[in-house]
Amino acid sequence: MKLTVFAFALFALLLCSPQLFAQTMPKDADPALWARALKIHKKAIIVDGHNDIPSPMVDEDFDLATPNVGKFHVDGSPFHTNLDRFKASGITGEFFSIYVSGDTLRTGGAMRRAMDLIDATYREVEKHPRQLSLCTTSAEIRQAKKQNKVCVLMGIEGGYAIENSLYALRDFYRLGIRYMTLTHNVSHDWADAHNDKPKNNGLSDFGKEVVREMNRLGMLVDISHVSEKVMNDVLDITKSPVIASHSSARGVQDHTRNVSDAVFKRVAQNGGVIMINFYPSFLDARTNKEENERSARLRPQLQALREQYKDNQVGYNEAERKLFDANPIYITPYTRIVDHIDHVKQLLGNVDNVGLGSDFDGVPFLPAGMHGMEDLVLVTYEMLKRGYSEHDIRKVLGENFLRAFAQAEKIAGNRQISAGGSLKKLAPPRSN
Repeated sequence: MKLTVFAFALFALLLCSPQLFAQTMPKDADPALWARALKIHKKAIIVDGHNDIPSPMVDEDFDLATPNVGKFHVDGSPFHTNLDRFKASGITGEFFSIYVSGDTLRTGGAMRRAMDLIDATYREVEKHPRQLSLCTTSAEIRQAKKQNKVCVLMGIEGGYAIENSLYALRDFYRLGIRYMTLTHNVSHDWADAHNDKPKNNGLSDFGKEVVREMNRLGMLVDISHVSEKVMNDVLDITKSPVIASHSSARGVQDHTRNVSDAVFKRVAQNGGVIMINFYPSFLDARTNKEENERSARLRPQLQALREQYKDNQVGYNEAERKLFDANPIYITPYTRIVDHIDHVKQLLGNVDNVGLGSDFDGVPFLPAGMHGMEDLVLVTYEMLKRGYSEHDIRKVLGENFLRAFAQAEKIAGNRQISAGGSLKKLAPPRSN
């Protein structure tokens, strides 16, 4: 299709903008539609629900000012995040994941790990005040857009971090935590995980008290990673909108990390938001099957590499990456993200309860066509290509989350940090 004079002029203007999006136009893209997608993307407030970059900030001393070219995580996967990529992405609000592994139930130190990640996040914002701003409210996200800054927010991934203490939960809120994923992949004293043996038949009584206290504080309850029973228990209790910070639709890919149609319908009634995860294995059954088959097929070689590089983690990771590269699998394209959004729209009749939760730097690879956060505009383009209105695109990119976040703030109202009554008397569960 030939470019009209108007479309060409618009495209040229966008290319000359200091806010240039680094993503190259796809070869088969309609140039006029691509120019329109760039314009919408630039104007929108974009909120990404989950980014695991704080872990390498602590473990690898990674600085967001570091160029990403040729850089790899200690696990051998490429970085998706840095300051240049933030600028190219158009993201306004990014939730930095304060990820606490279920392994801490065995080794201890869950709260300490969370504090280290929070400190690293604060220090990164302090080092780059022109580009980054630490935010804790929906209004501050909107203000950051006006200031042309990236609004860094924090969410705990893994309720292990509070170590069965409502006092700790309140202190994390004071430090800026604005959501908590109730589990990671391991069930614990008060909540069951999606792929682990149940311990509580959903939420324990203490777990239900945690949800009530999060509502009171204005901390969003995140139902990613939890069992479906926990999802429903949360929705039975909560007075505020919930989120799934990085989960896709089980109606498209039947994976335990995704959200079922039944829960999606309840989240819509609740006013919450499910934020679509970009991990190809959560997006597509074929990718998931081939990834699992490859891991099983290569197990002897991987075991041999572990023995060969037992004292050299970096060497092992590089060897593992080369082995995987020599045994490629089908990786679903970025358009699959929009397939999940399409499913939600068809299921609910609108796009009011869906957002984006990329899982940047928390997954080993992204959908085909995406290399990092600079490629986020591809989602905008694909939605536009499929006939989504600008209004609906802006909802998915960030407005849905902002609405839910603002509603949680409104319900919390005048927060009384020192809890009284039954909360003071409640005894936390004993650790097993």
